[in-house]
Amino acid sequence: MHIHASTVEVQLKHIIGMVDKKSGEKDLKNRPKFIKQDQIAICRFDILNGAAVCMAPFKLFQQWGRFTLRYENKTVAVGKVLKVIE
Repeated sequence: MHIHASTVEVQLKHIIGMVDKKSGEKDLKNRPKFIKQDQIAICRFDILNGAAVCMAPFKLFQQWGRFTLRYENKTVAVGKVLKVIE
């Protein structure tokens, strides 16, 4: 995960639900096994190795609430921080 000038290793714990692009409705009942290209999902990540990362929910502070996920030098996803759980 790249957030600001930091790079930390994260693990995708589980997919909480999907969001419909057109209506913006959240479907939290049906948990998919994977996410296809151009889909919007709500996911939970764990930061590995006990690293400390500075972030805030996107609603409170937009600059600290954006991140990108990269795998083998390719951008896999971009996202917003919805909630920080300590």
